[in-house]
Amino acid sequence: MKNDIYTVNLPDIGEGVVEGEVIDWLKQVGDAVNQDEPVVVVMTDKATVELSAPYPGVIVRQYFKKGEISLRDQPLYDIELASGVAATHTTKRSHQIPAANKECSQALPTQVSMATPPRHGKVLAAPKVRAMAQKLGIDIEKVHGTGPEGRVTLEDLQSPQMNTPIQMNHHLEGDEVHQLQGIRGVMARKMEKHHIPQFSYFEQVDVTRLIQLRQNMKNKAAEENISLSYMPFFIRALSLIMREYPEINSSLDMQNHSLVIHQQHNIGIAVASPQGLIVPVLKGVQNMNLQEVVRAFDVLKAKVVAGKLSSNDMKEGTITVSNFGVLGDGLWATPMVSGTEVAILAIARIRKLPVVRENEIVIRDILALSWSFDHRVIDGELAAKISHKYSALLQNPASLL
Repeated sequence: MKNDIYTVNLPDIGEGVVEGEVIDWLKQVGDAVNQDEPVVVVMTDKATVELSAPYPGVIVRQYFKKGEISLRDQPLYDIELASGVAATHTTKRSHQIPAANKECSQALPTQVSMATPPRHGKVLAAPKVRAMAQKLGIDIEKVHGTGPEGRVTLEDLQSPQMNTPIQMNHHLEGDEVHQLQGIRGVMARKMEKHHIPQFSYFEQVDVTRLIQLRQNMKNKAAEENISLSYMPFFIRALSLIMREYPEINSSLDMQNHSLVIHQQHNIGIAVASPQGLIVPVLKGVQNMNLQEVVRAFDVLKAKVVAGKLSSNDMKEGTITVSNFGVLGDGLWATPMVSGTEVAILAIARIRKLPVVRENEIVIRDILALSWSFDHRVIDGELAAKISHKYSALLQNPASLL
């Protein structure tokens, strides 16, 4: 009796995420895999995650090569289920994949999608493909796509039927062409999709008292095996700011011409990982005091270090904070606002700087804040109020307790 074939689709691994780049295959065609054993690493504009096998068996097909883009809810790879294992989901198939060599089993989606009938309604195509079609005067709705699920590609636009060879940027002798892959590829695609009219606002704040407060709390935190950083204080202050200025914790719905004010304070924390930039989300901060934020952030940080973040840990963020000070001595930044948010805060390293206090020059601990806002929601006056209030909380941190 032949074993069943189970098709694993790309799951929902982040709110608004519809595609992901295959960064690495941890299992190859022909490899045995245990249940919950990592099979593939996929990176989106929100996270880099390892996806595990839902059932034990043998990998018999990979739908994408390393560096290619997979689509949410579409086939990612096939498992021949181990004897006696029955899949409980609807993507099980009762036929056997014919024995073949590894190259045949790894056929690209473009090799099998030629038979895909034209889609009814709006065709699938990346923004750059749509822009090129418009430039060439091609009605993209009439183009037969040969990409995954009938997606129209640049090659489709320059097919003999189109008779419109695409003029790419000029190349010079000796030029090297490198495909945008990994984190650079994801960021490029993300910026291509989102055109937010954002602006930045900068401010410096004296955090001498904040340093003292953290020092006073370190011993108690250490009793709980917590290495106390400044991030919980930044998160707590941001949550308090959102209570006074709820516009900062919102999403703009242009389709319905409305602004969605979020009651949940779900704060994304941009952190560097071996796989690239990821943004885990600390949820429900509006219900936490400072000590609870410290503990919750420590749990989330431990997941990051252990590589145990779940897809749910990446979803439903409403605002983002990034501490780029841990990466170097940069003073200012212009962080990019996420397509579902209206604000982001980037925080530099605390520096000892000379400042004037009561007509005397003294050395104080100074922190540089770099905000970016969606100007459709937050104007300059409101941005200044938000930043000044946030700075006041950090300068007098007793209000964070």
